[in-house]
Amino acid sequence: MVDGGILDHRQFIKALVTLCRERSSGTVFYNLSSGLSARIVMNRGEISWLAFGEHRGAEAIEEIRLIDSGRMSFNPSLKLTIGKQTLPTTPEILKLINTRSPERKGRSKGSSHKSINSKPINNQPPVDRVFNKNEVCEIVVRESIEFVGPIARIVCDEYMKSQPTQISLNSVHKLIDTMVLDIDDDAKGHLFKGRVNELLQLD
Repeated sequence: MVDGGILDHRQFIKALVTLCRERSSGTVFYNLSSGLSARIVMNRGEISWLAFGEHRGAEAIEEIRLIDSGRMSFNPSLKLTIGKQTLPTTPEILKLINTRSPERKGRSKGSSHKSINSKPINNQPPVDRVFNKNEVCEIVVRESIEFVGPIARIVCDEYMKSQPTQISLNSVHKLIDTMVLDIDDDAKGHLFKGRVNELLQLD
């Protein structure tokens, strides 16, 4: 894993272009302080898969271009995807991500990502109960790996990077809902969520 540090939008685009020119293969992570993460999968310099929060493919492009800054990392040993995406060409994707929309222009540098189309994953009110993030991650990965494969560990680790050792109930629900989005089958997603809720005694 190569950690590129905190990059603003311009630096992020420049780093992506460099990876494309070097015909790199692997997964780019662009993590926000809010806990959301963009994932961009590359195959020999071509972008083949994108995700941001609950958004996939072309929708993810629209969301990623609104990000002002985040921590970028690149893992050349990972090219994990869920489902095939129909995407524009890589040059077109880079151009779209680099387009400064009126919404992003009007926000101050370093502000957190917010899309008018985004909906909160979980609206539960905050409570005092806290959980050890490592214990939560192990349970979530163990219960989801049969549905999404090795990407379960990646999704969980990336989410937990920005979390303190003790995480809130709301953060646990957000992680669970994030993992559910990567499970293509609704019934399996419901089964996974029920198992984790029972093991962590969330109900």
